[in-house]
Amino acid sequence: MASNHNGFAEALEDINTLLRVNKKVSLDVLEEAAKYFAAELRKRMKMSDKNKRVYLKNSLKVVVKNDYVSVEFEDAAWYWYLAEHGHKKANGKGRVKGLHFSRNTFDAEGDNIADRMAQKIIDRM
Repeated sequence: MASNHNGFAEALEDINTLLRVNKKVSLDVLEEAAKYFAAELRKRMKMSDKNKRVYLKNSLKVVVKNDYVSVEFEDAAWYWYLAEHGHKKANGKGRVKGLHFSRNTFDAEGDNIADRMAQKIIDRM
């Protein structure tokens, strides 16, 4: 490609190869990354002290629909938003501080997830 071998031509070729990834491969890699994120998120979530029927930790699931993958809580765990972001107290005086478990997990593991995804795509080519 280029007469000088400074690595830029090879890097450009690798990037172009990564851009032409098969949809099936990309969905598989996304699903594996979502499962890894869900596992890390479960580690960071605390069990509730109260006698609840549905725990956030147990209601976490990976959903694959047509062309996207997401990590979601089941319908009965609607209160995840309150635990994540905080809310007003029941008596109306003051706020309950949010735990930010999903944001902190992604901030801590985001680079690791991206590296795992890139490595799996490269391995499957």
